[in-house]
Amino acid sequence: MAKKNTAEISASKQCTIVDVEQLGAALIDVADQYPTRFLTERDFFPLVAAYLHGRFRLRAEHAVKSGAIDFRLGGTNPSVIELAVAPRALLDAAVTSLHFPGHASATQLYPTQNRSELKKLGAVPQSKAKMRYLLLLDFRAFDKEEMQSKYVAEAKKLRLDNPVCVVHVSRGAVKSYSLVSQKSA
Repeated sequence: MAKKNTAEISASKQCTIVDVEQLGAALIDVADQYPTRFLTERDFFPLVAAYLHGRFRLRAEHAVKSGAIDFRLGGTNPSVIELAVAPRALLDAAVTSLHFPGHASATQLYPTQNRSELKKLGAVPQSKAKMRYLLLLDFRAFDKEEMQSKYVAEAKKLRLDNPVCVVHVSRGAVKSYSLVSQKSA
C-alpha cells in the first residue's frame, strides 16, 4: 500500500528548478567524494536515475524525433532533463593529488557543444513536457555570466520552439536562467 501512495505522490509532483539545482549540487558532492569514479556524462547516469527515481516517475533515454532525451519525468506536469558534464581538469582543484589523463577538453559546457541538446529540448512540445532543463555540471568553474550570454545568443540563433531552462551548477554556486522561444509569430 505504501508503494501505491508513493507512486501517486510522485506522479503529481512537478519537477521544479529548485529540484534540478538540488540534483546538480548532490551530483557535485558525490563526485567530489569519489573523484576517480564520476568523470564523464555517462558516469553520472546511474546517479541521476537513482536520485530522480525516488522522487518522480522516471524514464531514462526517452526517444524523441531528433534522438533521445536523457531523462523524462512523468506525471501530470512532465519534464525532461538533458545532462552535460565538463570532465574534471587534468589536475582537479578539489583533489590536487589526482590526475585525469584523457579529460583535458573543457568545451562540453559551451552552447555550441550542446546545440543538439538545446534543439532536442526545444522541440519537445508543451503537451509532452511542461518544463525542459539542461543541467550543466561544472567542475572547472566557468564564468556563469559569460556562459549565460553565450546560451542566450545560441538560443536566438536556434529559434527554439519552446523555452529551455539552463541550470549551471558548480561547487558552491548555482545559476539558472530561461532560454525563451525566439520563433516569430
